[in-house]
Amino acid sequence: MREKIIESFKQPILKKNLFHLLIGGILMFFPIINFISLGYISEKLRLGILLEKKKLKWDEDIKTFFIKGINLFILILGYFIIPFIFLFLGVYFISILSQGEIASLFLFRGIILIVLSTILFLISLYFLLFGICIYLEENYSFKKGFNLNDVLERIFLIPKDYIIVYIFVVGILLISIVILTLLLNWVTGLLLSGFLLFYDLQVISNLLIKFYPRKSVNIQLPL
Repeated sequence: MREKIIESFKQPILKKNLFHLLIGGILMFFPIINFISLGYISEKLRLGILLEKKKLKWDEDIKTFFIKGINLFILILGYFIIPFIFLFLGVYFISILSQGEIASLFLFRGIILIVLSTILFLISLYFLLFGICIYLEENYSFKKGFNLNDVLERIFLIPKDYIIVYIFVVGILLISIVILTLLLNWVTGLLLSGFLLFYDLQVISNLLIKFYPRKSVNIQLPL
């Protein structure tokens, strides 16, 4: 398992993959256009799950990437919509209703809402990882992607491995947030955000490809 995890982190920065990291990182920086990068990750993950060997080309598949990126964004938003609502309310309570008063009841409520939103984000992410895999494996079926029973069935096939993968995913995202918000100034953080996020997504997709328990594998034997 250790080797698989290390390989997942190294693969995006191999010499042969630096071009994809460069293009994906640049596109990820721009709103709306970043759906193309998200679509690239989606298609790469789908091919990995289905064990299909196909070289993805930005110039030939850009329209496909854009559409698939939008669809994947909708799926992700569906999982995170409730945490986002709690987060929005928490920020609203703290920044508007509390009126800057430390002893304000609205400030306390806002903090509680933000804590709840964080917990809900972590819970949603726990289901989302395999939800995306099932969505792609089942031919882009939103119904299957949101079916938590199916998601839990796959998770329970590799409960220990999944926990480790989940911890690594949370760790990757937290480290990236810390780097962008605390260790860099806003200029360099803004410039590097696209590359860092695209790298994170590639690592996460590699982990899912290596550990996801596929429904079936088609093997063509020579006649």
